[in-house]
Formats: sequence, C-alpha cells, structure tokens
Amino acid sequence: MVFTRPLAAPLPRRAHWVTLCTLFAASTLLACGTEDARPGRAAAYSVVVEKNVPAAMRDGVVLRADVYRPDAPGRFPAILRRTPYSKVGGRFPGQYQEWASQGYVVVAQDTRGRYTSDGVAVPHDEAEDGYDSVEWAAALPYVNGRVGMYGASYAATTQLTAAGQAPPHLVAIAPSSSYTSRYDMVFQGGAFYLSDGLGWNLGQAADVRRRAAGASFAERDGPVGLSEEERALLNTEWMYHMPLKTIAVQDLPTLAPGYYDMLAHPSYDEFWETYDIGLRHDRFETPALHVTGWYDTLLKGTLENFRGIRARAATARARDGQRLIVGPWTHSGPTLASTSIDDTDFGASAGLDYEGLLRNWFDYWLRDGDAAVMDAPPVRIFVMGVNAWRDEQEWPLSRAVPTRYYLRNRSEAGASAPGASVDDGSLDVTPPGDETPHRYLYDPANPVPTGAMSGYSRAPSDPTEMGTRPDVLVFTSDALSAPLEVTGYVGLTLWVTSSAADTDFTGKLIDVFPDGTARTLTDGILRARYRNDLRRPELMAPGEPVQLTIDLLATSNVFLPGHRIRVEISSSNFPRFDRNPNTGAPFGTDATLRAAEQTIFHDAGRPSYVLLPVVPGA
Repeated sequence: MVFTRPLAAPLPRRAHWVTLCTLFAASTLLACGTEDARPGRAAAYSVVVEKNVPAAMRDGVVLRADVYRPDAPGRFPAILRRTPYSKVGGRFPGQYQEWASQGYVVVAQDTRGRYTSDGVAVPHDEAEDGYDSVEWAAALPYVNGRVGMYGASYAATTQLTAAGQAPPHLVAIAPSSSYTSRYDMVFQGGAFYLSDGLGWNLGQAADVRRRAAGASFAERDGPVGLSEEERALLNTEWMYHMPLKTIAVQDLPTLAPGYYDMLAHPSYDEFWETYDIGLRHDRFETPALHVTGWYDTLLKGTLENFRGIRARAATARARDGQRLIVGPWTHSGPTLASTSIDDTDFGASAGLDYEGLLRNWFDYWLRDGDAAVMDAPPVRIFVMGVNAWRDEQEWPLSRAVPTRYYLRNRSEAGASAPGASVDDGSLDVTPPGDETPHRYLYDPANPVPTGAMSGYSRAPSDPTEMGTRPDVLVFTSDALSAPLEVTGYVGLTLWVTSSAADTDFTGKLIDVFPDGTARTLTDGILRARYRNDLRRPELMAPGEPVQLTIDLLATSNVFLPGHRIRVEISSSNFPRFDRNPNTGAPFGTDATLRAAEQTIFHDAGRPSYVLLPVVPGA
C-alpha cells in the first residue's frame, strides 16, 4: 500500500504523567468531584457518520469501518478501534458519537473476515492489517495525521500487534486486558483454558456461519453470537466432550479452524512465537495506557506488556510513556466502572471512569495538552483489604520482600489418617521438620468446579464450600495480629508424587475473614509434564517425588488483623481448565479418565511453601 500524504509534524517528546484529578476523571480514584473539571467536554460539533468506508490492505483485501467525524472544516486527530465483535455492537456507537462531537475522528473497523470486512479471519493475526489501517486512517482527508488506538481484550491485541510494527502515524494506544504471549492466554501452566477457548470460538463461529449461509452485506453489519440454547449446551454437554480434539459441535472444524490450531500446539513452540507480543517489545515507539484488574485472566499479560515495553521499547518516548492501572475488576472495559464483583464490595472509590480516563489520555497525546499534567507516578494500583488506591514508581515493587509461608501439619494424626478432614493444614514462616505428607484422590470424573466465573474472568467467590471436598487440601495460618500487605507475584512451590505419569496441580491464595468467610485473591494451575519447561513436556515417574512451582499470578491485598492466610491445593478447576485424564496420553486425544493418588510433601528435606511478596510497613 502506498500513502502519498506527507507525515504529520513530529509530536512533542513527553515523559510525564497526567495528574490524578485530571487523568482520572469524575471521582474515580480521588475525591475530585463528580464532574470532569476539564473544559470543552460539552459537544462542540455536530457529527457526520460514514458507514462501511473501505480500506484496502497491502494484499488487496478490503476492510470496512464506520467513520464518525465532526461536521466541520479542518483536520482532526483520529482514534481507531479494530474489533472482531462488530463495529456497531454494544455501547460503542454512542461512545463514538460523543468522541466525534468533541473533535475526534473515530474509526470503528471490523477486522479481517468479520462482519462487513472481506477476507478470511485468522484469529490474532492482526499486525499487518493494524499497521495498514493506522496509516489509512492517518491519510483520510479530515485527519491531521495523528492516530491513537484503544479497546479491550481482542481490541487490545489489535493495538499491540500494530504498535509492534511501529506505524509512523500511531501516536498513542490504550490497551485494556491484553496478553503478552498468546500461549498464556490459551494455556496456563500447560492446562487448556477450556471454557473460554471453546466458548469464544463458538461465539466467533456464529458470524462465519451467517456469512457462509449467504447473508447480505447489510445483514452482516451487526453482532451475532450463541443462542441461549447453545449456551446451555456449552455448559452442560460440550465442555464435557472427550477426546478434546474431536469435538465438532456446530461444524466447528469448518467454522472455527483456529480452535483446532490451538489444540494442535499444547506446548510453547514456533506457532506461538508468531503471536508473542513480548518478543517485539523492543520495536515499540508508542506510549501506552495499560489497564487491567486483579481478577482478569489476562492480568499477567497486561503486567508483562507494561514491564517489557517500559524496559525495552525502541524510543525513550515509548519507554517513558508506559502507564499502568490495576483495579479490583474482572475482564475488559465495561467492568472498570464497577465497585463490586458478585457479593464482594470494594468500596465507592473502586470504580473507574474509563471513558473519562481515555479522553484525557488522548487529549494529551493527540492534542498537545499541557505538559504540566504529566507529573504523577507511572503505576496506580488498588490495594484490596484496605480498599484504597496507591501510586507507585514501578511494577513489581522492589521493596516487597519474598517471604515463604510453609505448608505444615496442624495435626500429625490428621495429616495421613484415611478419611480425615483435609482442613487440618497450617501455614507458618517456620520451616517444617519431620512431618507426614498430605494425600488426596483426584478423580477427573468428579472435578473441582470453578465456581463463579464469566468469560476471561476469575472471581473472588467464597471458596469455603470447596474446602469441604476430600480432594481439596486446605492450609491456613493463625489469625494475624498486625496487617500484612501482599503485593506482587505469588508462587506456590510443592514437592509432590502422583500415581499418574501426568496430572495437574492447582493452588489458590485466600483471605479468610474473622467470621470464617473467605475471599479468593488469586490462583493458578500447572500440568505436571510442563513443570520444567513449557516447550519440552516431560512425564513423571509414578511415585517419584518431584518439585514444581505453580504460578499464582499477582495480587495486592492487605490481610487485616484477625484475618488468616489460606492456601488451597487440588488438581482440577473445571470448566475453566480442561480435566487432566491422568493417562499421560498426548493432549486432547484420550477419552479415558483415571483417578490419581496425589501426595503433597512438606518436611525438612522437601519443603512446600507459598512465596508471598510482603510489603513492609502495611
């Protein structure tokens, strides 16, 4: 593709951050009042909408966008959102109208092979189309050459993959809920994200089916997804199908071949390297506002994108322009205004005026805002427990002290007695001595249920009921006499044996309240064959002790006085993750389910522990 317009004038090189009462609008993070104090928020322009404007990509395939622009002469900065979920879906058209009324050209584009755009969709293969779309938008006659991008989840991917190509006219991005390695979005610790992977691909297949049936162009310009009946089948039948690789509901192999591409690569290999944003952090030239939640399954990716681009980007402007916000939210943009998840209330300050935040971000980068507003620290996190926002200069916090809380026996007899309660373990900073291991039976025919969950989200649901299962081990500290802050990455190191050649181990970090209720903070899973390397699976020798470490992602929480720290250990989290059948067979090929006898050691020679990043002075 050839662009004949000259490049826009270089932007000022800025390395400051917007002050909180300006960037974080409308009483979100500080008590700054209930109205956005910046001038000019009232509609300044009437809006012209151009539907399905064609953009030819470098291979000739035409993508289409709706363009919302001020009905006025002159040129304006552009904001591009690229999505596979329909450019006219949800709340977004109203948002586009509002932004255009305030002097932006908003370009809402269907990605390749989706809805009104031509071509065949290849999920997450968005780098070249992203580059070409940015440069096409910059060359529109009413655009001044400055382009920003925004969006959550897949629309975050379209930003980051484009930015990794360094389009000359891309000025700033705002990715919310993003991944770094696509492998980590599809597999965690080698275990397959079943409910999200299958559900997402089935949802995408609905549009493909409509297109294949000959729907008119106009009929395709609108969102479509699973019916209520299909959603019910997904939750009651389809996710139980085995072998995993043979599922073919709704002509899935034809409608969503990308699903089978994922299943064909259970290890991290060259296939996943193609989509690994982290391998391209050194190419970035673009400031980015990263937003995620502690209960977002893409938390890890968002954190690593912030860290990687800040450390390795190609320009000082990009390195200095990385900003991170982490709040008590689940997945994607709409949740950011919420102050609660299910029955867990994080207080009135927890909600974020995300659209106000975006407007201030782009006003600065695309409209030459006042540099004086860029002085606050680059990281802002919500600390649960005390339910308060805090500014930081870095992530992770260098002052956090890695502290081992060892798994211990609370009752020597209870640890190994057949049929004894599993809720007899303790957590202690004192290393163990000669202690009897804990044992349980993992039966994939009766997996531990995930509990409260929605797409790509975890939930701080009360796990108390799970702790009554005989296949869930519970280790709980004594009540704390002083507050203890845990902020950063959490890991669970276990010495284990199994009767199986391959099996899974799960872990949860939980805050237990004085009244016995509990809040899950973070969790993780590891497929044992990947205990040493995600590239090279290695089966276990049944009955032979091995050490493994489960990544429990990250959190920020103050355990208050009277609260207790709890770790739960099991071998399943279904249907969030697929069930390990315990056979050692290649991934997704086995319909046989076998029970496995699991042993967790925690003695002087084989200590098991949770590693907590403890912040002094809580």
